[in-house]
Amino acid sequence: MLKHQQRRRVRIECYNAAMTLSSPDSALIYTETLTFVERRSEYPGVATYIFRPAQPIQFEAGQYAHIRMLNMPEGTRRVHELSFASSPQDANLWFGVDGRSGSNYQQSLQSLQPGDLAELFKIRGHMTWPPLVSDVVMIAGGVGVTPFRSMILDAHERTLPITIALVHVSSSEFLYADALRDLVHEYVTINRSLLTGTIELMATEHPNAHYYVAGSENFVVAVSNELTAHGITRIESDEFKGLLAE
Repeated sequence: MLKHQQRRRVRIECYNAAMTLSSPDSALIYTETLTFVERRSEYPGVATYIFRPAQPIQFEAGQYAHIRMLNMPEGTRRVHELSFASSPQDANLWFGVDGRSGSNYQQSLQSLQPGDLAELFKIRGHMTWPPLVSDVVMIAGGVGVTPFRSMILDAHERTLPITIALVHVSSSEFLYADALRDLVHEYVTINRSLLTGTIELMATEHPNAHYYVAGSENFVVAVSNELTAHGITRIESDEFKGLLAE
């Protein structure tokens, strides 16, 4: 317990805003208290962190928050960007995190206990729903599926007239598979060796779709280049926020 406090207080500051594709740098800044609820281990090294806000937080599906933890020593990297795994309609805020780097930030997250407090403000992110789109293909590398969980849940809960195909690329585990497989029109799980052929197939079957790509920087670049080579021009990509390397 920290001195002069009745409970451990962990201060987290998140840059928060409702963003659109046409204005990716706009921001609505406010401060909100969050209460840490639980850490759900998805598979070794990957977890979902759940917080309860004191009042509803406004954000768009697919966005992310810049989060600073002040319970870390000076001189360490205390700020990271985390993608929302929850939809804007959810009562709690979910963040998918790959902490296999073992960074100081990851260790700080792992030390959170239920009831610890956090503060959130300002949200960013341009990988949101564009207007007048009916056909969408999402290609995720590993834990990069996190923002797609937010978007797919949002589409389902709002009954958006969108056809969604999700391609999930992973060497073994497929994060959030149980929650997503029944909410999309196509759910494809593959390893990296099948990626090129799958992209070619998707480009052939969905030539006019809006494509979203999320994952590591190398994954995003490789997939975007491959899509472009197959004539796909509407591509929205974002490096996954939640790898937590130093």
